[in-house]
Amino acid sequence: MRVPTRITAAAAVLALAATLAACGADDEVTTGDGAGDVATVEPATPSASPPLDGEPAGTVIPGVAGTALAQAGSTVAVLGTDGTVRLHTAPGAADTPPPRATDVTDVAALTADGDGFLAASPARLSRIGADGAVTQIAGEQGPVLSVAVTDDDRILVGTDDGHLRVLGRDGELQRDIHDFVRVDEILVAPASSEVAGQVVVVDRAQSMVAPIDIDTGERKASLRAGNGIAEATVDSYGRILATGTADNELLGFYGQPIVMRFRFPVSPGPYALTWDDTQQLLWVSTTGDNQAIAYDLSTGEPRERGRIATVGQVSAMTADPDTGILYVLSERGDGLQAVPRNTPDGAR
Repeated sequence: MRVPTRITAAAAVLALAATLAACGADDEVTTGDGAGDVATVEPATPSASPPLDGEPAGTVIPGVAGTALAQAGSTVAVLGTDGTVRLHTAPGAADTPPPRATDVTDVAALTADGDGFLAASPARLSRIGADGAVTQIAGEQGPVLSVAVTDDDRILVGTDDGHLRVLGRDGELQRDIHDFVRVDEILVAPASSEVAGQVVVVDRAQSMVAPIDIDTGERKASLRAGNGIAEATVDSYGRILATGTADNELLGFYGQPIVMRFRFPVSPGPYALTWDDTQQLLWVSTTGDNQAIAYDLSTGEPRERGRIATVGQVSAMTADPDTGILYVLSERGDGLQAVPRNTPDGAR
């Protein structure tokens, strides 16, 4: 994700520091002094996609380029490469209306939030309603990389200088946990899982998955995730599923304490992934050949169940929990792809 400029990001960090000082930055609010002198790797990036060879599956809404997707009800929010957010109603349907622009800019992270969305930028944290209305929740956030919502309705914001911030629904800062190099993704296990509410941070610079107690700021036992973790998601069981683009592999983690359950070869260039709760399948995009693969994890090890052709340079995917429609987003502008569920076995 992007921040506008180094100067703007630095100004945001200074402003946030002043805010923390005004709040009385003490042990009740702040935790940690940064990651310290730790070994790092170059943060993973997706493999380059070749030109499209044939038609992608399903329906493609042309002219869409973005870096993140989020879904709430029938609305799919797309974070564009220009830092704006547009709302698509039932994309791919025959009678869908044109996408709606929203009044947010410089957005770096996006997530679903009930019947709407949360959009985080260096300057502010905002809620976007399904009707496109924007409400500011909090001000300066610094160089944002990620945002998430907990089961008890708190908001988590991660930055590229290693902060995980815990905010109330009113935007009040509850805790600032500074224990990472970067907070690229924040994963929250669903309430229905055996690890309900578990919060896991993905730090690409350390290629690490790290469970964190957001109430105390304590980081639990963390694990190295291959040689370059890229994207990650959490499934309905609370498993952390991640792509290791550098080594062409899929990684699985689970438990309290967290342990690695599998390392499975996936080629070429696994990157974006999403859990399809309707069919209990994990979808993994491979940007090296413009495909997405469906995996059944019911035995504990990935088993391929189907493949589809995708748009190029896939940056994000999400699956509608009600209809099973798979949405696939291209970063290079090939469009937003909607792939309906046609068969019960995931072949689509």
